Amino acid sequence: MVFISKLVFFTEDNKLIEENLKFADLFDDEDVLLAIVARQGTINIIKNKIPKEYESKMKFVNRSAQTKNKIKELKEKGAIFGFIGIVEDDAIFSFHCKIPIFNPESMSNGRVVISDKVKKYGLPIIEFQNVVDCLKAFEIHKENYFQMFFDNNFSVISLNNANTYYRPEEEARVKQIFETNLKGDRSSRDQRILLLLLFHLINEVTTNPYFDRVDYWGTFPSSNPDNTVTSVSFLKEALRVLINGGPRTGPEILIRHMPMRAKHSSGRLRLTYKSDKDFDTLIVNPKLIDKIKGKVICIIDDYITNGYSAESAKHLLFAAGAKEVIFLSFGKFGKIYHSTNYEVKGDVSESYSYQFVSEIPYGDTFNGKKYYNSENDLEILNFGDLI
Repeated sequence: MVFISKLVFFTEDNKLIEENLKFADLFDDEDVLLAIVARQGTINIIKNKIPKEYESKMKFVNRSAQTKNKIKELKEKGAIFGFIGIVEDDAIFSFHCKIPIFNPESMSNGRVVISDKVKKYGLPIIEFQNVVDCLKAFEIHKENYFQMFFDNNFSVISLNNANTYYRPEEEARVKQIFETNLKGDRSSRDQRILLLLLFHLINEVTTNPYFDRVDYWGTFPSSNPDNTVTSVSFLKEALRVLINGGPRTGPEILIRHMPMRAKHSSGRLRLTYKSDKDFDTLIVNPKLIDKIKGKVICIIDDYITNGYSAESAKHLLFAAGAKEVIFLSFGKFGKIYHSTNYEVKGDVSESYSYQFVSEIPYGDTFNGKKYYNSENDLEILNFGDLI
């Protein structure tokens, strides 16, 4: 279901904008239920202005606590929602219901003023078809591809299989498009593709109760400390606000204090250095070091290969006093995860030492337990039609 601001179809003084009824046709053609959100008093005024042939295409929903409770109940049963917002009340409603909000600013043509909250936290769209595609993207995702839950309050989760096994050319094409939009600068990003990825991850987090435990959200820093405005950092901040998480002021939990040589320049070197290069260049944000003690932290990254980035985050955050660490990524390359044991001493927000002790390379299975979901193997191919 897609909730939509009253101002898409009506003026401020509640006059119907007939030419915009075509948007209701679009959602109806795609079998997406559309609901106008407004105060009950406003609904009583505008409801009878909808042409009879559109009554089945457009529903009305008020902003009451009862409505919010019903949405929560439906989400627990697997329902997927999005909100095309305009005014601040739309953003607040989406935050309360933990629903991703879309920002239609590029479509407004100056007729309406998009609120600052919608502009800051909304997923920007260039046409309403983007919203339909986002809903389809989430329908593609059934189960996470890779999940490991360790005894020491540490878990690693990847949504998709990033390998190329079955249809290499098509899998490589989709994977390359995803990587470009997650890692590239603004000039190389395709807003439509980025939107699919963001909605995909946001809905996983807001519908999976496992993430309800998270207190603070962060991202794994780029190897370039100056590259702080990344797609993943935008997603993290949108998530944080959507689920009322911390840190409230928005700073990153892990920061890169100096550039790091690209990790993937040599797979052999990465296996040799393990997490060392990250430890040489990473610290916990000094402004947050005291606040994350006893907290559950989720760090978001684009991809996991060997697991050494996740491991460095784990060791630093536990050294800072975190209660639990979750490392979440869009995809997983390969079928090996290296669980490491490091001794980390000193102030991890300033200057510290580290010493590698040992590691366990977990394969597809370990002690009879399977960590990779074969049902997800082909999922990335299903994105092909959308991109």
